[in-house]
Amino acid sequence: MISDTILSTIAELVSLYDGIAEPAGEQAMTVLLAPNIAKALNLPEEVTLATRADIPDSYFVTYNSELLEHFSRLLQDRGIVTAWSIEFSGHLKKTGFEQLLSKSLVPQNGLIRFQEAKPAITPYLWCNVAYQAEADEQRIGMVDLVINELTGVAPVDIGDALFWEADRTSISEPPEGDRLVHNFELGELIERVAAKSIEDQLINWSAKLNRAKNRDEQRLKDYYGTIMEEIRSKIKSKGLVDKEKELARIEATQGELERKLLDLQDRYAMKVEAYLHSAMVLYLPTVHIKCELVRKKAKRIVTAVWNPFTKIIEPWRCEVSGEPVTEFYLGDKDAKIISPLCWDNK
Repeated sequence: MISDTILSTIAELVSLYDGIAEPAGEQAMTVLLAPNIAKALNLPEEVTLATRADIPDSYFVTYNSELLEHFSRLLQDRGIVTAWSIEFSGHLKKTGFEQLLSKSLVPQNGLIRFQEAKPAITPYLWCNVAYQAEADEQRIGMVDLVINELTGVAPVDIGDALFWEADRTSISEPPEGDRLVHNFELGELIERVAAKSIEDQLINWSAKLNRAKNRDEQRLKDYYGTIMEEIRSKIKSKGLVDKEKELARIEATQGELERKLLDLQDRYAMKVEAYLHSAMVLYLPTVHIKCELVRKKAKRIVTAVWNPFTKIIEPWRCEVSGEPVTEFYLGDKDAKIISPLCWDNK
């Protein structure tokens, strides 16, 4: 498995163009490209890519490298305007959903009633979001997320749906079907989920910055505090002579400390910019489970999705926060799905 973020991203792109990518060390991978793709990238058909510059006989790649930009432009030709249909070669489960439903999705103050389950195609949107973070140094990276466009849940896991190249089929006419998430909502949803993923990736660096800022703040406070204490001692020793002048020095020293602290905050403040690097629509064979939610006199029909690639019933979406939930409360008037946290804070 390729764990390096840049290389794993390129590996996905290579596989979409009938190529093969295999790990060749901790920060390197060997790639076998289709002849036309190799020509378009101006690369040999077999090449080693690395995210370390000291690996011999390899092409060094970063998020700012020309090679990754070429891959990005290639993906744009097959990106969000093109859909992939994914075949499931195994046995598609047809029974046992009633019991599985009651274990997977649990209302805390109401009932969930199974009605029927039938095979159906579910649209998913796979997005890669690149980011650049700056503080006292710079960090670059990429996060990916998958949105279930039927339920509006993000992020979701689609398992090994993209593992077998032979199971992918490019389609020009996407299947018609219901979508909870429409185009005008996608940007907000991608931004919210990607922001959380980026925050998680940067959490250790953020903690390091806070420790450095606190250390430097304490040094400044100790330094200027010593100066002000010396001035106060001087005032006491002189009595009232030149007291106003010395008090002005204390005030000026305090002002200088506050300016230095503001400069320090600006130095260690993390600024993050992100953009949608690539996106692709995937149509997966799934099972749609029709069920009824009941809360007092409120009832509503909703659909749950069983994904054969993960073999689970996917979470639902909290209709207040948008977060994925498997345990939830139901609104009294309309049986709205509400996460425990939102329910406690209402």
